[in-house]
Amino acid sequence: MSKAIMWAESDARGFETECLFNEDNRSYEVLVSAKGLGVDRAESFPVIEDPGLGMSPTDLDRSIKLADRLVWEIDRSMGDL
Repeated sequence: MSKAIMWAESDARGFETECLFNEDNRSYEVLVSAKGLGVDRAESFPVIEDPGLGMSPTDLDRSIKLADRLVWEIDRSMGDL
């Protein structure tokens, strides 16, 4: 399975999020991960189209919303919300 970084970001609180494109013979998927405060979370979803030339607007929007939710869940689990 090959992987390519589609985007990555760090915020002022030290949270790091990244979006990876995973490709294998059977399917394409996006893996979004969030790290911070010693906790890692990740979730994936199938893409609408092969992002070889860039992510579709729908997949990009979904990946950003997913990253935001994962960071929120980490914050919540640590009692920061």
